[in-house]
Amino acid sequence: LATAGISEADIFAGRVTVEWRSFMKGQIARARAYFQQAEQGAAELNQESRWPQVWASLLLYRQILDEIEANGYDNFSKRAYVPKAKKLAALPKAYLRSLMPPPSSQRRR
Repeated sequence: LATAGISEADIFAGRVTVEWRSFMKGQIARARAYFQQAEQGAAELNQESRWPQVWASLLLYRQILDEIEANGYDNFSKRAYVPKAKKLAALPKAYLRSLMPPPSSQRRR
């Protein structure tokens, strides 16, 4: 935080400054990179381990990042959450993703 120019006082006061937004953009980019790695790893699991819940979690947590952005990076006074309708809409996609064979097995064909 100090490197980003954010003080403890800024955090405790819940200040959404230019520095905070820049910091959060970087953290969200980093989280998305980790989600991408997790998705690649989950895709390589055997079918029995590729549960729809794994894919649903990946999809929903990514959507939380989108909500943080939509809230102007104000996660001090605004809760970033995925509405129930969006959660339900993600379930069929997660289920279908869990049924797809790993990319490595598709390359071998």
